[in-house]
Amino acid sequence: MGKNRYVFWGLVITTLISALDANIMQTASPTIVKQLGGMELFAWIFVVYMLASTVTVPLYGKLSDMYGRKKLLMISVGLFTLGSILCGIANSMEMLIVFRGIQGLGAGGMVPLSMIIVGDLFTIEKRGKIQAVFSTIWAISSIVGPVLGSFFVEALTWRWIFFINIPIGIATVFCLIPYQEKAEFKKTHIDYKGFFLFGFSITLLLLSTNVSHGFWYILIGIIGMIAFLLVERKETEPFLPVSLFKNRGILMTNLFMLFYCLSFFGTSNFIPLFLQEGKDMSIYKSGLILLSIALGWLFGSTPAGGWIIRFGYKILFIIGSFITTISGVALYLFIQDISYIGLFLILTIQGVAFGLLFAVGTIASQEFAESHIKGMSTSLQIFLRNIGTSIGVTIMGLLINHAVNISIGMKNVFLYALCLSLITIVLSFLIPAKTDELRKSQS
Repeated sequence: MGKNRYVFWGLVITTLISALDANIMQTASPTIVKQLGGMELFAWIFVVYMLASTVTVPLYGKLSDMYGRKKLLMISVGLFTLGSILCGIANSMEMLIVFRGIQGLGAGGMVPLSMIIVGDLFTIEKRGKIQAVFSTIWAISSIVGPVLGSFFVEALTWRWIFFINIPIGIATVFCLIPYQEKAEFKKTHIDYKGFFLFGFSITLLLLSTNVSHGFWYILIGIIGMIAFLLVERKETEPFLPVSLFKNRGILMTNLFMLFYCLSFFGTSNFIPLFLQEGKDMSIYKSGLILLSIALGWLFGSTPAGGWIIRFGYKILFIIGSFITTISGVALYLFIQDISYIGLFLILTIQGVAFGLLFAVGTIASQEFAESHIKGMSTSLQIFLRNIGTSIGVTIMGLLINHAVNISIGMKNVFLYALCLSLITIVLSFLIPAKTDELRKSQS
């Protein structure tokens, strides 16, 4: 592995700070609001971060195809670290919200660029194992994050949830310095007009899920997206290359992952809440249930690269979507009376499907794409996953809030997810079995 070992650890640390930030903030935010005041602005601590980190994902992918992954990842980590320092010294909610936006601008590049570098450096077989490591980091962070958040708030001060990112960010940059990129990057015109229209429209559509009078945000967002599509048709170097959508493998894989994240992927956000309110379970025990998904994810994603070589993409997408739907039926039927162990087992099985499909989806987005748009293709899929999960979780939250009780609410959530999972089954049959490179290597 040589120098790649340092790069690999740099990517691991990048993933770690992204994952920890999301989970620590949930625990520490009530204390922050008490000290800074401005309870009416509470949601914006999360909203502005989510918007900045989601909208910039495709831009990072586009720029990485032009200037290289290393520079862009170092810039994104630098922005995230700068945002963390500023958040740590903020003395009002307004300042904290602005600085969280800067943090989000950096975070938008950290995960997708890490995935793109993995695609550049490692073989298909190794990529499944590496993604299993990244997924495990996210899963462990969901357990460790709240504990760390509580420790910083009680033993030190909430400001340390941001200051802890400083040494981690510096360590990441040092690990990336030895990385020598072999790919050639083609500098082209950047369609800033297209990016502005795209970013403006997506921001409004995402904001519609967090504000009152969301209808107008949706309407203007849709008009903006139509304007974006009309502008892109006339551009010689569009922000979203047309070749991405003419490529059947990329198109069907991205559609599949969008609907997959709209359906069952977001349900795990509400299971600890259901166990706490519906089953009177402790916060610790209800949070521990998410280890089941992490465990399953590990078994699903680790062998994914080898399975792609052996079976191709299509069969794995079909198997993964059927496992998700069948485990989803079990959750829908038995959620009200199921034991803790039973729920743990079903979620482990569903975790296997999550791990398999996320690993295969990422690899497919890279292998179906030509080398000069590989970064854009990978970041587009991550962007669509984020959009799908954000919208899906919002819809699920509405279903729970409007239900008579949490148990009925969870049944409604699983019914919604089941309906959409049927679409993913149909889409899985439309994904090509192999990329051209895979065909050549097996012929």
